[in-house]
Amino acid sequence: MTTFLISGGRGLVGKSLSQMLRRQGHKVYKLTRYPKRKGHIQWNPEKQFIDDKYLHEVDVIINLAGANIGERKWSDKRKIELINSRVNSINFLRSSVAKMPNLNYYISASGINCYGYNMHTEKLESDDYGDDFLSKLVQEWEHASNSFQDVCPVAILRIAMVVDKKGGALQKIMKTVRLGLGSPLGSGQQYLPWIHIKDLCRMFVYCIEHKKEGVYNAANGYVSNKEFMRTLSKKMKRPFFFPAIPRSILSLFLGEMSTMLTESLKVSNEKIKNTGFEFFHLNFDSAIAEIVQKES
Repeated sequence: MTTFLISGGRGLVGKSLSQMLRRQGHKVYKLTRYPKRKGHIQWNPEKQFIDDKYLHEVDVIINLAGANIGERKWSDKRKIELINSRVNSINFLRSSVAKMPNLNYYISASGINCYGYNMHTEKLESDDYGDDFLSKLVQEWEHASNSFQDVCPVAILRIAMVVDKKGGALQKIMKTVRLGLGSPLGSGQQYLPWIHIKDLCRMFVYCIEHKKEGVYNAANGYVSNKEFMRTLSKKMKRPFFFPAIPRSILSLFLGEMSTMLTESLKVSNEKIKNTGFEFFHLNFDSAIAEIVQKES
């Protein structure tokens, strides 16, 4: 049995991953500002506080902490919040490792939107960061995670859009499609990397079990925005005939954040596959089919 400490454990990925780990017989503690049940550990990175009662048991840290990128427009103040919610929480965890004598592995979430945007080239983990806001955010995020390298092995998963009906962007998109309002965004030709929640959780577990180190693109693959919306509409048995929503409209309502929807990004997943990891969902069609089937 391994004892895990998860920051951001109450989010979409944290809930699914903690359930998987517990089913495998492991002990899971979740860091939270407002502990409500057994297995919750109170902390507040801003106030440099953590209840250290169980920290001596921790073998592995899984860092998923960070304010929701898509929750609201990126004002200058919001950008600072997005960075601090990731970097400061990691820095505080790093300052607390003396209370974790059994810590032997650290793995962190990161963002796939770190390469900038490019229509034609598959991005590899060895490629440079881009120069837009998300790229700079991820660079600082990953730099903070790498501060654990002098304590234990470190792995970072650059996570694509997570497809799961229980939350995240897909849940919001499905509400629109359910109303019969599914349509492409922008040109519709831009590519969107994606990963099924089950494969993402399996990748975390795989890296932990095999003590993988370094950065990995966490994506089953990528699909054009038009194909994404068409496939979802088809599986949900809803119409798909509305014209594409112009980029200018998306920019008006979402500001700089609209680039996440309108710009194109292709990423390679060969690095993680070459280590022996196998994805359960080999294409977007099967992933969406499973999600819609579970909903019905």
